[in-house]
Amino acid sequence: MRKAFPFVRDLGPSEELLRASAELHRFDADSVIMDQNQNCSGVIFVLSGVIRILRMSEEGREMTLYRISRGETCVLTVACLLGTGNVPFPVYAYAEQDTTVVRIPVDAFRRLFFESQAIQKCIFSSMSAKLYSVLGLLESITFKRTSDRLMDLLVTKTAGGAYPLYATHESIASDLGTAREVVSRLLKDMEGRGIVRLSRGKIQLLKP
Repeated sequence: MRKAFPFVRDLGPSEELLRASAELHRFDADSVIMDQNQNCSGVIFVLSGVIRILRMSEEGREMTLYRISRGETCVLTVACLLGTGNVPFPVYAYAEQDTTVVRIPVDAFRRLFFESQAIQKCIFSSMSAKLYSVLGLLESITFKRTSDRLMDLLVTKTAGGAYPLYATHESIASDLGTAREVVSRLLKDMEGRGIVRLSRGKIQLLKP
């Protein structure tokens, strides 16, 4: 865990509590880690893999809020636990890849957090990064056309067309906070204009 989370080296005596309470968990790709009906039972620190944090509407439409990977933690879980009492997890967490995490139970995490400036610095840094990420998503949805946001996503995910994007229209729609039918229509239009080449589960950006 020290390699993925450097703050562990600065815990001092509190490192013993971390080691004693830490639980190793592995999740297969596409498995549900948490849903918004569960109470937060601990804080996870990702050692490998990618976890997608998303919100789901009553109609079943998904919106990706952010992702966490090696060296990161879910700040919404932390917010649940550091508030007044245990509250239900407000979003869903899915493993996008085979993922390994360390879970720290509630009581142990609270003690570690209030005893160690090292872990406080790590948590607040993560909170700032994800807050800016969510604000960027909100700004994009509010002020940008869906076609422009789709192009931004394609340019980013394909490194300007250097690599193909392997993704479903459904997953792209989730990242953009829109409907799959909208993404499919926009991609079809882009294909007609020679901007992208489409095949099953694969998108090649031709003209970024």
